[in-house]
Amino acid sequence: MHRPFISSRSLLLWVLLLLSVGLIADWQRWVPDALIGKAGQEYGKEAASRIKDWQQMMRQAADKEEGEQLRIVNDFFNQNIRFVNDDQHWGEVDYWATPYEALGSNGADCEDYVIAKYYSLRQLGVDTQKLRITYVKALRYNQAHMVLSYFPTADAVPYVLDNLVSSIHPASQRRDLSPVYSFNGEGMWLERLKGEGIRMGNPNKLDLWTNLRIRMNDLGLDL
Repeated sequence: MHRPFISSRSLLLWVLLLLSVGLIADWQRWVPDALIGKAGQEYGKEAASRIKDWQQMMRQAADKEEGEQLRIVNDFFNQNIRFVNDDQHWGEVDYWATPYEALGSNGADCEDYVIAKYYSLRQLGVDTQKLRITYVKALRYNQAHMVLSYFPTADAVPYVLDNLVSSIHPASQRRDLSPVYSFNGEGMWLERLKGEGIRMGNPNKLDLWTNLRIRMNDLGLDL
C-alpha cells in the first residue's frame, strides 16, 4: 500500500492558505458582522457602513507589510471620522471613545484617532513595544495634543501618526510637537519621542485608559 505523496509545492500552497485563513479570521473576530448590525441599531445606516468599511480595511491590511499597515490604518481613520471636541460631542471635558463609538457617532478628537489606530494596528499583529500613545504639546496651536508613535526598533527615531498631518513622518521632522509622556498596554514613559524615555509605571493607573479598556472589553474588542 502506497502512502499518499504531497509535493513541496502543494505543501507550500496549503501553508499559505492556512495562513490567509488565520489572518482573515483575526479581523473577522475583531470587527464581526454583529458589530455592524449593532452600529446600525444604535447609530443608523451610515454608521453601520463606516463599521463595515473598518472591517474591510482590516481585511485589506491583514496581509500587508508593517509599514503599509501603518499607512492604511492612519489614512482610514483620518479620512473617515470628523473631528469634534469632546465637550461638543460627548458633553464631557475629556472622553476617550472606543473605535466603535468614534466611527459609529462619526466624531472624534485627537486621542480617539490615536486609540483607534493603536488598537487596529495591535490587532493586525504590530508588537505592543513598537507603539506608544503619546501626549505632546502642539506648538503651532499652543495646546495639548495626542499622537501615535511607532518605533521600528527599540532605539530608532519613532514615526508619528497624527490626525493633524495626514502623512507619516519621523519625530525628528515634527518640530511642531513637544513630547510630554507616552504609554501603551505595558508601561508609561517620559518624553518617549526624544529617546528611550524614563519608565514611569503602570498605564492602568490612568483612569481614562482603564475605563476605555472596560468598554472595549464589553464590546469584545480589547486585546
